[in-house]
Amino acid sequence: MRVITLNRILLITSAVFLFAGCSDEGENDQQEERTRLVAVETLTMQGDNFEDYIRLTGTVEAYEDAVISAESQGRILEITNRGASLSRGDILARMDDRLIRAQYNSAQTAYELAEDNLNRLETLHADSIISTQDFNSARAQRDQARAQLEQAEKQLQDSNIEAPFNGRIEERMVQQGELVSPGMPVARIVNTNRVRILTGIPERYSEEITEGTPVEIEIRSGGETFSSTISYAGYVIDPDTRTFTVEIELQNPERRMKPDMVVNLRVLRRTLDDAMIIPRTAVIRNEDGISVFRVTENNGNKTAELVSVETGQTSGALVEIVSGIEPGDEIVFSGISNLNDGDRLNILNNETSVERADRLANAQNPFVSY
Repeated sequence: MRVITLNRILLITSAVFLFAGCSDEGENDQQEERTRLVAVETLTMQGDNFEDYIRLTGTVEAYEDAVISAESQGRILEITNRGASLSRGDILARMDDRLIRAQYNSAQTAYELAEDNLNRLETLHADSIISTQDFNSARAQRDQARAQLEQAEKQLQDSNIEAPFNGRIEERMVQQGELVSPGMPVARIVNTNRVRILTGIPERYSEEITEGTPVEIEIRSGGETFSSTISYAGYVIDPDTRTFTVEIELQNPERRMKPDMVVNLRVLRRTLDDAMIIPRTAVIRNEDGISVFRVTENNGNKTAELVSVETGQTSGALVEIVSGIEPGDEIVFSGISNLNDGDRLNILNNETSVERADRLANAQNPFVSY
């Protein structure tokens, strides 16, 4: 009986010590959880100018692009090769003009005879030797001969097909020796020294986007960027797309932009002065609303405080904070995935919000199709 009682006492004592050990271990885990440091990066807030852009894509068009057609009938004797550069007035194609030249020479002779006859009859008419009717008939013949001469001269000029503007031959529709007729396409000439870019702006921006609005253009292959302004903004809304057409013109001396190329556009909508700008990575969105982690001092330790904020405009990786934080506040922007309200912080890096915004604007690709 005494042995059984002693065994019970030992068993109960062991259980008490075991429970106490487990309790101490749990308390230690909780204490470690409370004292752990979360590695983060932070921003010190400063007011900055915030440029609100509309992001779109546009299509490049040559400033001048024309299909040149024959204006008279004849056989092609010479035609410029594809890829050749021409100046305005240069001969693009030369036609066999022997028949046309003969017609021109005949018309010139007929005109000269009619002019001489009119001059002779003018003296006789002045002396009343011939009637006014005869004189007027001679003058009409002279005028008709002059019209025929001008027509023959025009046909002779048209036998040489000229470049209407500076450009490059992109297509050749006929070959040497081919017979052409008036209106038949001969070649396509394109001027890409200057280009225009077309895009559609959503109608809700019609009061903000006007002629003269700054635009940044990015070539997708290579990422080269250019600056220009809107040269034309349409007044008519497309009923299908609910957009209005705008054009952007710019010089293209290196021919980096080619017709029908798709480019990225950033159209400046407005500029906000002294705005509070943070990276999107600093913003937490959930069922409770929108918030950020602000750094606070607690017994000499830096801790995370979850504060509600109101956001405004966004641009790429940046977002405007309208209310909830003030200049000088320190905001966590990196390391928030494992961060909870009240956690102690190990701040690895701190910079101003302006410095971070500039770095993001220069490093990121800000062009996104609308």
